[in-house]
Amino acid sequence: MKQSDFIFFVLRFWDYVPPYIIEKYAVSAFLNEDFLRAIRLKIREVGPPGRREPHSCALKEHSDTSFTRKEVLPPPERLSNPVAMDHWVLYEPKVQNFPLVDGFFFVDSNPMTLVGLRMIPAGGHHTTTSTVRQFTECLAAYFNGWEELSRDMSWEIIYVQHADSTPMMTGEM
Repeated sequence: MKQSDFIFFVLRFWDYVPPYIIEKYAVSAFLNEDFLRAIRLKIREVGPPGRREPHSCALKEHSDTSFTRKEVLPPPERLSNPVAMDHWVLYEPKVQNFPLVDGFFFVDSNPMTLVGLRMIPAGGHHTTTSTVRQFTECLAAYFNGWEELSRDMSWEIIYVQHADSTPMMTGEM
């Protein structure tokens, strides 16, 4: 069995995988090109109420691109100096209760796009203004020139949900 066949086989049973496994390993799964190709087919937009025209997400628009590597980010207070931000690098913060997302990456587009990955436990997908503020403060600590980089940046969040989760019907915030 080829690796891609195995990935598609596993994705057929995705809805039956225990939520804690999804939460723990799903960010790293995005590094696998076959998983990435399969997940791109399942993405559907949950836009803000009232927006009529669908918006294509960056992961679908750049279907020929995959991640170059994964960078594990320490707690911001342990980072001695901010680093340069790279496109198509999967950043995974190894921080207890990191705000807003479980991983993220940047897409070189116009405008540049930050795509957050959020593994949703059953029944939970709440975002608050203070959580977004905490997230941007962490990004400012991690990346050189964050204030300028983020000025015109577009944001997207991909929610990876277990079958037992309450489906999201509208965008948050």
